[in-house]
Amino acid sequence: MNNQKGVVFPMVMIVASVFIMFTILMIDQFIIDKKFYKEVEESLVADHLVHLAIKDVTAEWGEEIPKIIQGEISYPNGVVRYSLMKQEGPYVYIEFSSKTKNDREGRVIIQYDKEAGEVKEWLEKQAV
Repeated sequence: MNNQKGVVFPMVMIVASVFIMFTILMIDQFIIDKKFYKEVEESLVADHLVHLAIKDVTAEWGEEIPKIIQGEISYPNGVVRYSLMKQEGPYVYIEFSSKTKNDREGRVIIQYDKEAGEVKEWLEKQAV
């Protein structure tokens, strides 16, 4: 018993410290990843709301587009507001603004072709 130099206890402490540091690092990384995935999910929900609103609004139109286009559509995951910006020849420019339940906002301006009855171009898209 007098011959022991005390090597085992420091080695156990070093291994335990490395394991605890690694565990803390993994927990921190998990929290960062979870926040990132939540942000991506909210962004996708805001984008999806705009897609749903465009489908619903354009499905209402027959041959003739109303002169005043403005309104709000409520969905289970949020609200979309839309308004007519301008009409140039066969094209109509409409702005869609979505807001999710967690206050994520999305904004899209579309170019709608009245003759073809379809969306021709997404002119602007901003997610805040």
